[in-house]
Amino acid sequence: MLQTEIWRQLRVAPPRVIPASWWRRHRGVLLPQIVLVFGILLLLCGALWAVGAYTDRRVEIRGAETSRFLDEFASGRTGAAWQRLRTAWEAERARQDALLARIPSLAGSELQRTLRDHQQFVLETIEEYQLQQDIEVVHQYFKRLATCVRVGVCDRAAAAAQLGPALRAFRDQHRYYFDFEHSGVDLDRYIDTIVPPPRTAGRVPGS
Repeated sequence: MLQTEIWRQLRVAPPRVIPASWWRRHRGVLLPQIVLVFGILLLLCGALWAVGAYTDRRVEIRGAETSRFLDEFASGRTGAAWQRLRTAWEAERARQDALLARIPSLAGSELQRTLRDHQQFVLETIEEYQLQQDIEVVHQYFKRLATCVRVGVCDRAAAAAQLGPALRAFRDQHRYYFDFEHSGVDLDRYIDTIVPPPRTAGRVPGS
């Protein structure tokens, strides 16, 4: 009885699979699939490498282009123009401060008259020191920098950290000039592209 049971189990047991013979039987189907999977993996690895190389190159280009703009502002034609503007307005600082100090305490016609006096002072100072050409040089520089930042070639954070105060000073000091000579120029758009406006909970109307 025991021998009969053992014999029956041997007869129904699955045949033993030999790996070499199994591969010979199925390689015609499996080999193209393996090659396809391997090719996809190679493509993915190549794509990841290309993305990494492109990112590194883009960062390198942004750093180099931003440094070029910052160097131009510190020296060269733009740097010289900016220095002449600073020198002229520093020489007239006392007169301008005296005009601006009166404005917060005025209202109505007195305020309007003082604002016109300040506008006239700005325009006359620009004429007296012959600053028109220097203003245009710096203006064109900021336009080019804003374009560079907008298209992603220049680093906005680095430009804002280095040039933020100069940008705002240039806009505030020469707003009357641009209103008078270039009424269509939107200085705020250029500056906000480079230096984000501060976020506040609320703004005073007209500020």
